[in-house]
Amino acid sequence: MRLISALAALLLLTGCGAASNEPGGLRRADGSEIHWSLEMPSSGVAAGVLLVAQGSGCAPAASSTAVREAWAVAPGMALLSIEKLGVDPGDDPTDPIGGCSAAYASGHTVSQRVADARAVLDHLAASGTRLTPLVLFGGSEGGATVARLAAQVPASAVIVYSAGIGEPLAEAMKRVVPPFVAAELDAVIERVRANPELAGDWGGNSFHWWADIGEARLVDELMASDAPVLLIQGERDQSAPVESARAAAAAYAAAGRCELTYHEYPGYDHFMTDEAGIPHRDRVFARARLWLSNALRGRAGCGV
Repeated sequence: MRLISALAALLLLTGCGAASNEPGGLRRADGSEIHWSLEMPSSGVAAGVLLVAQGSGCAPAASSTAVREAWAVAPGMALLSIEKLGVDPGDDPTDPIGGCSAAYASGHTVSQRVADARAVLDHLAASGTRLTPLVLFGGSEGGATVARLAAQVPASAVIVYSAGIGEPLAEAMKRVVPPFVAAELDAVIERVRANPELAGDWGGNSFHWWADIGEARLVDELMASDAPVLLIQGERDQSAPVESARAAAAAYAAAGRCELTYHEYPGYDHFMTDEAGIPHRDRVFARARLWLSNALRGRAGCGV
């Protein structure tokens, strides 16, 4: 195991390889394996590490086109991805929301994702891997993950994409669901507040997932970090409503904090697709790449 760890570190430091991971090298307290992958840029030499946290569901990060698209914001960095609890890199679920493993259904939470990321980063640091600069990028549920993670690791910059972090999730969702669904959600939150370990699920996530994240205003956790932050939001987003993103930007401004830059895109949805169905992620990520370049040189200030 020490030899494998040393090789992983050598690959990142020297660029002598395309990817590294350590099957069986890291385990959670319950004995389950943490699957992770560290992939080198095309140049073969990494100028830091980009940790990309994918969105909801149990489709593996290893085969996620969204994860690889996000690499466009920092193509010169090594790409670090970490699978969720109960997800194997070789999985191919026909239904990545309702067709997940029992382990995922019983154990997956945002806090577990944060704990796994910390474990992998600690492991890499202990093996001699250079982790600076470390950039965190998260979309949707991944945005919640990096918002919670940012103050717990030495993040150099954070990009939160299509994630409602300015309001508690249970409140933000009410903006985009029918009243009867909002009433159901209120009942779920009341139940899990009384019993966070309650078995069952609602809305594609377990009750303990809702207990972990449903009432958290994640911008408050993100503000515990002093890293520069880029918040990316589509104005037509029906999963993470624009009002929640605006509330996050307002929270930074109200606190007199200048670390956050807010990019809002009129007419774009959760996936940065316009009303005609045309995707614009290339444009969005190109702009994010410019922001990141400035942020890592200390030139990112607050603004829109």
